[in-house]
Amino acid sequence: MSDQQLNGSGIHDGQWYVVAFRNTLRPGHTLLKTIADQEIVFWRSQDGVHVQAASAVCPHWGGPLGEGAVAADGALTCPWHGWQFHGGRCRQRTGLKLPRYLAYDDGLLLWVRLPWNVEDVNEPPCQARPTGVRSFWFDVLIESDVYHVQENYLDFLHPAEYHTTVFNHCVHLGKEGDVNLVELGYRLPFRRTMMTRTRVWAPTPYQIRNEVYEGLGAGMVIESHLTPLAADRTLIHELYHVPARLAPRWIWPVARYFMQRSARTIRAEDALFAQRRYLLRSRGFVDGRGLPVNGRVAPYLDEWPESVDAKVAQQKLSRLMGKKAPSHY
Repeated sequence: MSDQQLNGSGIHDGQWYVVAFRNTLRPGHTLLKTIADQEIVFWRSQDGVHVQAASAVCPHWGGPLGEGAVAADGALTCPWHGWQFHGGRCRQRTGLKLPRYLAYDDGLLLWVRLPWNVEDVNEPPCQARPTGVRSFWFDVLIESDVYHVQENYLDFLHPAEYHTTVFNHCVHLGKEGDVNLVELGYRLPFRRTMMTRTRVWAPTPYQIRNEVYEGLGAGMVIESHLTPLAADRTLIHELYHVPARLAPRWIWPVARYFMQRSARTIRAEDALFAQRRYLLRSRGFVDGRGLPVNGRVAPYLDEWPESVDAKVAQQKLSRLMGKKAPSHY
């Protein structure tokens, strides 16, 4: 594989990552997040329309911009010396520049691109959302690299054996291109089972999509977004979209409670699963599929094979950690 293939289009090749649920950033306020080992501040204009992102470290003396105030014109004020940044430049010292990032609000999620090339302004890979649904969402922190988390989602041998409080049946039915067809049996009271069939695939190395196409839950969509906070820490943002016909308004609060409880149970167990896999493989453990993994993080599942693309993604991730955005001037 050539250096050109690995390097992609430049040293600032990046990826869109989900930062938080949009309702965590109120109009006229800031939100501090650490993504890929970088302190990033997000702020929303006072009219609630625009979202911006930049390094949370003031280029003056390193003040915490995550604690700054948002002016009426969208400028961000450093709490240490009161200097304001607008459009990436400091008003008090015009030669002082604040590294900025692309930010995006898709109506439910906030996104950021790390880092980004000024000539490559694009939009995040948002998943299509069904209409006529009721939704809920939550996040889960996992002490594992992002690839092991995705690997766990795409392992269809473990649900019925490991998530025994939720599932009692799981069969991989085959594939349609890159899409996996999976039959799942959900445990019900009195030893009953609710059978569903679902399509599961990975639209990107940082996402999973699950669409129930047969059974009682037909029409339900689950979108999962995997954000690398550090080389060994991943945050999952998970959204469930449930057809309104399955959960009338009067029963939705109860249905949501039990569905969310089951979903959180699965992800809490998956956190332990992925954490152990990552720890063992980082120590050089060779698993039953015969993959030596010393120092390697690319998954080996069919959905994200050991390929040029996987190596490019892995290199981008390692290059991303701790690298701030350039000043785009």
